[in-house]
Amino acid sequence: MKSVDFSHAGGFPLTQDVLDYLQQAYTECLNAFAVMGGAGPVIISGMGVTVSGGTTTIADGWFFYNGELVQFSSGSYTTTPPGDVVLIDIAPYIGNLSYNDGSTFGAILSSAASLSLGPTATTSTQFPFSALQPFQLAFGQTGRESAWSSMAVSTTAAAGGVTGTVYYKKNFLTNTLQIRAVLSSNNAQNFAASPGATFSSMGTLPSGYVPNNNTNFTAYYLSANLIKDDLGVAWIKQANAVLNTGGQLLINWLKPDVSITGYTLAFNTVLPLD
Repeated sequence: MKSVDFSHAGGFPLTQDVLDYLQQAYTECLNAFAVMGGAGPVIISGMGVTVSGGTTTIADGWFFYNGELVQFSSGSYTTTPPGDVVLIDIAPYIGNLSYNDGSTFGAILSSAASLSLGPTATTSTQFPFSALQPFQLAFGQTGRESAWSSMAVSTTAAAGGVTGTVYYKKNFLTNTLQIRAVLSSNNAQNFAASPGATFSSMGTLPSGYVPNNNTNFTAYYLSANLIKDDLGVAWIKQANAVLNTGGQLLINWLKPDVSITGYTLAFNTVLPLD
């Protein structure tokens, strides 16, 4: 980050070059924060839409477009003519300054935006209002993992012979974990008989994906038809599951009726990591 040390004695040389350096210092910082919301056009604040009595109003606000923060002045419209869209128009402003040598230059630069209706267009000074997206949209996208990590599951036949893959990814903004899988037991008769069914470990997630508290969720029997449990009393519709503070993914597989050698469970859920 650019800065200037003003602590030295002797008369600071305040020149045009130094002032330009100071201007770059704050504009670069503003742009660095603004692009977190996307390349643009991005709403930074305001510009909320209200409709009353057939009149649509877009409130005052600020947006980021083409590397510049632009102030928008509120505007309203009632109907949009056929073939037209709601547009944001950017009007650059150049103000003159008189210099010590008597010369005059256009040195005061700014811009302001307003509302208009017309054929769709995207230029350096105009774009459809519908193209604007809220700042938090892209901020949220960059705040979560886009790619899934995976963990292969393969337990012994004695432990039910469960196979499949667990997929997971983290949202850093909400500190949550999305986790999904389709897991099949190929030796379901080896699960503990009712009522002594126990939790079986499907594997351990790496650090960073481990909750601060044991987090329970439900895995569902993946079939339109249901199967009886080993006592022939209850239908197997779902199974309890937990991701514990050690990162272990545990599922309470149930032993099915003797005629069933295997079945499949599925889940897709979001778990808090706090």
